[in-house]
Amino acid sequence: MKNQLVTRRIVETAALFLIGDGIMGLIKPRWHSRLWHFGPQLLKAATEELAEHPKTARTVYALEAAVGIAIASFSTPEQDW
Repeated sequence: MKNQLVTRRIVETAALFLIGDGIMGLIKPRWHSRLWHFGPQLLKAATEELAEHPKTARTVYALEAAVGIAIASFSTPEQDW
């Protein structure tokens, strides 16, 4: 039971991150993309592309938020504790 609770918390935290990050990217796509411009060259290249193409970035961030919402919806039981 304890491992299941830990797993549920990790999944919910991931969903919260995806939703929040996606919403932030929708609000200010260039600024948000540049905020994450660090790390391996592949990540830097991706954030540069998103910063240069805000319409594409908004699409990516909307999908990210939608995935987070889907994870949150499917990973939580219907009844309360």
